[in-house]
Amino acid sequence: MTNTHLNTTLGDFCPKDVFANHPDNPLTESEFNWLFKNRDANGFKEAFVRVNARKFLVHIPSFTQCLADRRGA
Repeated sequence: MTNTHLNTTLGDFCPKDVFANHPDNPLTESEFNWLFKNRDANGFKEAFVRVNARKFLVHIPSFTQCLADRRGA
């Protein structure tokens, strides 16, 4: 199970396919899909929550924190 922050709201989540083209996502769709496919190896596992076999949600605060950590910000 993915650990999320204690004060998480429903507004912090976005469907993965929607977030791939969302203005808050600084990555291209192909870069985002690569991060998702390799999430176990690259540290982005915490940013994705599995809903069912084919549907994932992106926890936006976790995603931006993982991206900042990866870029050294």
